Amino acid sequence: MKLVRVASVMFFMLCMFVTATNAQSVQTDFDRSFDFSKLRTFNFVVQQRTANDPLAQDPLNEGRIRAALESKLVANGFRHEGKKADFVVAYYVTTRKALNVQDYGYGPPRWFGRRDIRVDQYTEGTLTVDLIDASTHQLVWRGRASGTVELKEMDKRVNKAVEKLVAKFLKDTRKK
Repeated sequence: MKLVRVASVMFFMLCMFVTATNAQSVQTDFDRSFDFSKLRTFNFVVQQRTANDPLAQDPLNEGRIRAALESKLVANGFRHEGKKADFVVAYYVTTRKALNVQDYGYGPPRWFGRRDIRVDQYTEGTLTVDLIDASTHQLVWRGRASGTVELKEMDKRVNKAVEKLVAKFLKDTRKK
């Protein structure tokens, strides 16, 4: 019986560790026929935010995301330029409420052991970044970073998400 409890606790700790290390997931898609080597300069799309857009309600995060994108692109050799940019950057944020249900049951079936269930509600956010060819106005690359939204350390979370997206953009688009 003691062995089952120890194994259960070890399994739970392993699951928590995997969840903590996988805090943000990144997915990308791009036009494989597009010549990304010609992209040297960028600008941001002037975006009209609607009332239900999370960024319209949170100008602090709007500024954080834009500043992070600009600094990461510049750090990787791109130049921010006004009207004659090679590509333009658009970004969007979506949020949704989610539930985390954890069962802290001890013992095999319910009637032999104690059963504690914990339910937490949290907000999951997704940052979508689109890179658009300025001459054709066609989407050439899209990346999404998803994770838990918390006000604590928001600067670090935004920078980490943008860093992952830009790194994935460079990996996706550089010829091997």
